[in-house]
Amino acid sequence: MEFAIQVWSPYLKRDVECLEGVQRRATKLVKEFRKLSSEDRLCKLKLTSLVDRRLRGDLIETYKIVTGKEKVRKEDFFFFSDTG
Repeated sequence: MEFAIQVWSPYLKRDVECLEGVQRRATKLVKEFRKLSSEDRLCKLKLTSLVDRRLRGDLIETYKIVTGKEKVRKEDFFFFSDTG
């Protein structure tokens, strides 16, 4: 689920729910946690939600673009203010 999350970043509710469903089913594979809520399973397995992972990935990509670690023109993505 982590692979290329910034390239295909689902924003439609049905797409997000589909991916979250995959994560819920996968976490239920751990027998000891099957009866726990989805949030409790994530916590016990030390996993983050899809929304949190997407936000973290977006922030990392933004940092890499702004600091020049990605070979792209940051001006193509961001407008920078001249005020300091």
